[in-house]
Amino acid sequence: MIEFTKPRRRILLVDQDIDLRVGLGLMLTCAGYEVQHASAGIDAIAMQRHKAFDVIVAEILMPETDGLQILATLNRPPAAPKFVLLSRQSRVPAEVFLRMAHHLGARHVIPKPFPPELLLATVRQVLAE
Repeated sequence: MIEFTKPRRRILLVDQDIDLRVGLGLMLTCAGYEVQHASAGIDAIAMQRHKAFDVIVAEILMPETDGLQILATLNRPPAAPKFVLLSRQSRVPAEVFLRMAHHLGARHVIPKPFPPELLLATVRQVLAE
């Protein structure tokens, strides 16, 4: 008898902080997801175009190509990934980024610092939408 397994959902973590990416990536891998990493927005865009991800988790504030630019570039049908944006503290209130992200199509912005379980719960919620 042939058994078919459900393909693992693909997640891309985009953040300059390698320690954060490794920690969150390990947690998501242990939860059954296929996880890849990028430290720059331009790399994330190229990776998504090469082989699509189901969810992209990206820091909003990054030099050159930031999380909002990734969202604006890739959030186009038919194969638009789901987005979870991370927001570190800055001079701009988190609510401003939240409004911008919502306007561009993201439903979830998580302010840093956050408990890792919050990201896992958010990813599960996003994939269930």
